[in-house]
Amino acid sequence: MKTINLTLKINEHELTTFESWLREQLEVISFKVIPDTNELYESDTTFKKLVKACKDANDAKADYINKFNK
Repeated sequence: MKTINLTLKINEHELTTFESWLREQLEVISFKVIPDTNELYESDTTFKKLVKACKDANDAKADYINKFNK
């Protein structure tokens, strides 16, 4: 089995039905609703720095995994 991470956009009124269906079909490890942060990203320099730090950390983690997870 493989573990994947998938991000989708779905109408809010369909969310509960979709989540239930997904959990019936697959072993769901994590299911999160991601907030819309577009306005915060555009207007808040601290938030923009945090997003950049997360991206850099995720990139470093992926590089480490690719290098040592054989």
